[in-house]
Amino acid sequence: MNFELTDSFKKKSQKLDLKNPRLRSALIKQFHLFSQNPRHPSLKLHKLQGERSTQFAIWIISDLRALAIKSGEKYIFFDLITHDEY
Repeated sequence: MNFELTDSFKKKSQKLDLKNPRLRSALIKQFHLFSQNPRHPSLKLHKLQGERSTQFAIWIISDLRALAIKSGEKYIFFDLITHDEY
């Protein structure tokens, strides 16, 4: 599956990586799975509801989720947030 990471996503992941050294390896693992099979059960890909109904989320680590919008056949990941933030 094609996907893209925005600059703001990359900046936030670098900032969070300083607080949690396991994050980098989790991001690499999850995005590798996503590129192979976006419906892989460990990703828990789902469409959000309410104000975020045009967005999708995948599980990264603990309560951290990566948010994306879908453009054609490509997912554009733009933010990393905790489950409570959405």
